[in-house]
Amino acid sequence: MKLNIYEKKKIVKTYEADSYDLTFGTVEDVADAIKLDKLKGTDTEILESIGAFVITSKDTVKDLMKDIFEGITDDELRHTKVSEQIVVIYDVLMFTVKQLTMFGKSKN
Repeated sequence: MKLNIYEKKKIVKTYEADSYDLTFGTVEDVADAIKLDKLKGTDTEILESIGAFVITSKDTVKDLMKDIFEGITDDELRHTKVSEQIVVIYDVLMFTVKQLTMFGKSKN
């Protein structure tokens, strides 16, 4: 996953993270904000739900981005694109759902 920092439409820095597992507290926050039934919908429905989450839950999103991308600052987050944040959250959510599904199918 990556998140670009922009200055006047030019990328000035890029943060990268290989993977990220959501903590239960973050799952609770996201579940409260995103209509979880939309995660089984079309990609458009999922992205719309995540977009609404980013817009309405900025403090939770900031905390999430700071947790995923070590060292990113509040000021840098102000210079990121919402569309890129949505993609990061989508990737994290889909990974988490996949992991939970695999865990549920485990015989252990």
